[in-house]
Amino acid sequence: MKLLVGYTADERGAEAIELASALVAGTKDAFVQIAIVLPAAAPFTAVYPGGDHGYETILSAQVDRWAAEALALVPEGIGASVAARSVPSIAEGLIELGEEFQAHGIVLGGRKRHLGGFFMPGAIANALLHSSPLPVFMTSPASLDNLREAGGQITRLTAFVGDRPGAREIISLAARLADARDVKLRVANFVAHADVSTGPAGIDDHVRGIREYLDDLVKELGIEAIIEVIASGSIDTAINKLSWQPGDLALLGSARLAAHRRLFIGPKAHRILGHLNVPMGVVPHLPSTR
Repeated sequence: MKLLVGYTADERGAEAIELASALVAGTKDAFVQIAIVLPAAAPFTAVYPGGDHGYETILSAQVDRWAAEALALVPEGIGASVAARSVPSIAEGLIELGEEFQAHGIVLGGRKRHLGGFFMPGAIANALLHSSPLPVFMTSPASLDNLREAGGQITRLTAFVGDRPGAREIISLAARLADARDVKLRVANFVAHADVSTGPAGIDDHVRGIREYLDDLVKELGIEAIIEVIASGSIDTAINKLSWQPGDLALLGSARLAAHRRLFIGPKAHRILGHLNVPMGVVPHLPSTR
């Protein structure tokens, strides 16, 4: 597995490398491609480590130091190199590099804390969440604490799904990732009371119907998964009822209006992102198989 890390020479960059290393550890051909992307006003291109880069641009000593520091953060047993490049747009540059290096996803560190106390994506992450053709993985200080409690190992994958078309594709993808890492899979769905057209009296039946729907999907796919359907007065309170264990990884899908194989995060997923204190990944819109 190969992941592209959007690296900055600070704590956020170190967090991104730590998450990427945990995600690829134990997978076939584990590799972390670190990207140092700078505004086009500072033109240069380089790959570290390497020999003759085949260009005449003089690299700054600072970029050399950043590359060395980044490579030193990657644990033994995981391949790594650093690509340094000037780009007009950081988000677009990361997408281009991700596709160029055939990465399976892009990893960013350091989600911002909103004034309300929730973690929200920063500007670059937000741009990727509305355009990337590759999955985007994110972390925060609190989510890394959760990962470190498990010794830096992913121990379970939780796929968030709705009750409409698209759930099957996300569950299938999550199952493949869980199987590749030999960890358990959990499928979670949130129900806000206001979303139940029959009112409070129909909530239990609504929850039962979603559970049966997800049970059937899991059986059709021939996989094992724990299913949790949580109902509450609001999505926010429902999210907070979900329990977590050290080493959890959350996976969310894109909104149905997303272009084919492109990310576009919907309002419900955005709320989920804000509450999570575990590492997370958002995957592009997948083609329906039914």
